[in-house]
Amino acid sequence: MKPITLLLVAAAALLAGCGEPDQTKTTGNTNRHDTAPWQGAKDPYVVKGWTPGNQGSWENQIRSRGQMQNEYVKTN
Repeated sequence: MKPITLLLVAAAALLAGCGEPDQTKTTGNTNRHDTAPWQGAKDPYVVKGWTPGNQGSWENQIRSRGQMQNEYVKTN
């Protein structure tokens, strides 16, 4: 009885690894290229100083993020 149980458990474990869902890209899960970058993320988690839909505030936010990655600016 024990070898049959062990065989069934092993078969179930092997088959569980074959159950991966399909991950192909469709229109529902790809980036949209028909909208401008500053039109995105209308949610409560956006950074302060950026208004969704405002190109000027988006450009300022990108510029400040870029400057925060500049080590020369940080050290001087």
